[in-house]
Amino acid sequence: MAVGSLVGSPIKRVEDPRFITGAGNFLDDIRLSGMTYASILRSPYAHARIGAIDVSAAASMPGVVAVFTGKDLEADLNPLPCAWAAGGAAGGDVGGVVNNINTPRVLAIDDVKWTGEGVAVVIAETAEQATDAREAIVVDWEPLPAVVDAEAATQDGAPQLHENAPNNVALTWAVGDREGTERAISAAEVVVRQRIVNQRLIPNPMDTRGAIGRYDPGTDEYTIWMTSQTPHIMRLLLSAFVMGVPEHKIRCISPDVGGAFGTKIFCYPEWALVAWASRKLRGRPVKWYETRQENYQATTHGRDHITYLEMGATRQGVVTGFHVKTYANLG
Repeated sequence: MAVGSLVGSPIKRVEDPRFITGAGNFLDDIRLSGMTYASILRSPYAHARIGAIDVSAAASMPGVVAVFTGKDLEADLNPLPCAWAAGGAAGGDVGGVVNNINTPRVLAIDDVKWTGEGVAVVIAETAEQATDAREAIVVDWEPLPAVVDAEAATQDGAPQLHENAPNNVALTWAVGDREGTERAISAAEVVVRQRIVNQRLIPNPMDTRGAIGRYDPGTDEYTIWMTSQTPHIMRLLLSAFVMGVPEHKIRCISPDVGGAFGTKIFCYPEWALVAWASRKLRGRPVKWYETRQENYQATTHGRDHITYLEMGATRQGVVTGFHVKTYANLG
């Protein structure tokens, strides 16, 4: 198609013929020699302390290659970064933004702060063996009070999840002319006030998240196949923050991805987990694919906002001031 004909003309998707003829190459289509399979034990509680973790029964089950907990990873993998801190700062008050950043670990160690947070992983010869062994892990849980409402979580006396985020506020972001807005609204002929709830949602791509990690002992390099929308950014984040290895030693590959809706932008713990586990297994590839239940629990959700708006206007309908305060649930 000539360049001049692109504007105003329908453009066909170049990838469609592959997909509609079954020639797509998705993560689950990838087969590597010596592949092992991972299954992650996740917290059934929204907030709890982790006591003893007994993996002995799981480790002795058929096909199990290894079982790891958060303490096994602690010395090698750093906490996950906040990749896109508002205002460009990882903490403090910059440009009207106050960040109280919290960085979760690849696997939780002392406590969990959301339903679905990973605490242990089983590596086995088949996915079914890994799942069976995962169910044999015994965790001594101490359930703690949880917060599920964004506005209620910020009130005095609400359960405190992170020490460095008072009243569970991870981010305060203010823009605009507060004093000018207040003056305009107070002098307005008409003032409208409303509380609006934007419900929580869970993206549902047909293809859930997955990853394959392979470590090459000869070159000391990692290859990670991932269902990610941002493989280049993932390589940077894994190198600089999580794994602590030079960026040229990590290769991140996104094959065909069966939907995302924005939920596969983020840096997830499983990306580092499969790469680390492959190194522990002296280079055997490790594959993990989440179930739909895991997708609902451990993949980023959206929305869940409570907004208070106040609008000043003339009787002719001219808006003179507009103030919005939103509680955005980022948990």
